[in-house]
Amino acid sequence: MKSLRKILDKAKPNFQKGGKLEKFYPAFNAFETFLFVPDHTAPAQGAHIRDAMDLKRTMILVVIAMVPCLLFGIWNTGYQHYLALEITDATLMQQIGFGASKVLPLVIVSYVSGLTVEFIFAIIRKHSINEGFLVTGMLIPLIMPVDVPLWMLAVATIFAVIIGKEVFGGTGMNILNPALTARAFLFFAYPTKMSGNEVWINTSLDEGQQIVDGFSGATPLGNAAANLKENIPGIWESFIGFIPGSVGETSALMC
Repeated sequence: MKSLRKILDKAKPNFQKGGKLEKFYPAFNAFETFLFVPDHTAPAQGAHIRDAMDLKRTMILVVIAMVPCLLFGIWNTGYQHYLALEITDATLMQQIGFGASKVLPLVIVSYVSGLTVEFIFAIIRKHSINEGFLVTGMLIPLIMPVDVPLWMLAVATIFAVIIGKEVFGGTGMNILNPALTARAFLFFAYPTKMSGNEVWINTSLDEGQQIVDGFSGATPLGNAAANLKENIPGIWESFIGFIPGSVGETSALMC
């Protein structure tokens, strides 16, 4: 980390006022403060705690709190996949491996597309990167179906950052939750992929082929409304999360 600190210190003058890369200072500042605690504190006026902790560190704690939902969602994606295909001898590592191959790309696309928009707005407005997307970027894939196309997720994320937050002034001034804005956008723009009346299970094979075009069924609430009690998961299953659903929503325990 010391060598990285030296590299940043050497490059910093190029991004500061008068440097040849001055207009990219917000991007440099975001990267620097993401890696290292900033060395400035609030002015010594009023009853404030003098500390170098910034909002990025606070948001990282929220991201860490969502990790159990992410890890369980990865396993449950694989578990539901093999259960739907009636493959009973799948190992834990196979389930995790399949789940990771489907869920991690969602996380990567969410962060890349969202942070790209954040960086663009920061450079245009000449302000620091809004830290709120550290949380939003994790929330968006957790509330999505595992089989949502990656391009669709990227479009929804970009829409959420621009319309759900930036048009209102950024983090702290938005009147809409960006993650839920992304979900609502997909629900109305692509209802066949986001219908709330079906559950989502990926049935693709390792070779990229599909055994069936889709695997769907009524949600537990749908079965309850139809008085189909035999198809409603038990309390314990629902609490632990051994049920189909969006990536990070199924386990009340992990939430």
